[in-house]
Amino acid sequence: METLDCPNKIDTNLDGYIISVVIIDDHEIVRQGLMAMLRREDGLCLVGDASDAVTGLKLIDATNPDVVLLDIQLNNSDMDGFSLAKQIKSKSPDKIVIMLTGFDSALYLIESLRTRLDGFVLKEQSGAIIAGAIRMAYAGVGAWDTRILHRALVNRLKAHTGDTIDNLGIKADIDLNDKERMVFNLLARGYSNKDIESTLKYTASTVKKYVYTCMKKFGVSNRTQLALIANSTGVK
Repeated sequence: METLDCPNKIDTNLDGYIISVVIIDDHEIVRQGLMAMLRREDGLCLVGDASDAVTGLKLIDATNPDVVLLDIQLNNSDMDGFSLAKQIKSKSPDKIVIMLTGFDSALYLIESLRTRLDGFVLKEQSGAIIAGAIRMAYAGVGAWDTRILHRALVNRLKAHTGDTIDNLGIKADIDLNDKERMVFNLLARGYSNKDIESTLKYTASTVKKYVYTCMKKFGVSNRTQLALIANSTGVK
């Protein structure tokens, strides 16, 4: 377990607060890589990292971070990431926990929703995108990989209704880029375009552009339909 301080960090968050972060992952190379990427991001403070569940819980108690980045598989622990997340949430319900994983799995994403986590992000994403997910989760917006989320939604609808993707009127293989994904996640929270501008620091025309490209990719004709799809994913 290593605890860190954050000298010379610059705040870039809307509320004037630097977000403290803990990483729990059993692969040292992954931890070091994440730490190196996130140290370059202003507005974030890495206060420590741990390689197993027991040490991770002690680290959280010692540092009280705003956000915990957590791996699903903790091979050197008696519990996996979901069991650890449940313990964290049981003790501190408002603690922000984001599952950061290499598994491109709709089942794992659904389990993250059931565990009432605050996000599900793939490790393959850039440091800037992972940092953006941390900021969104801290702001109360779910930081969910929308490509996997869409697949989970379609599978769930098919299981309950027996409909095909074509009958549901939802396009398969939705591939949103990083900025579209952030806008889509905010739509799921009921944000207006003005709210999205303020949260992501985008211009009005930029927000409209990404809303429009999301509409095209989901095959809907207006913003209301897109918001309904976003809301139906269950992101909170």
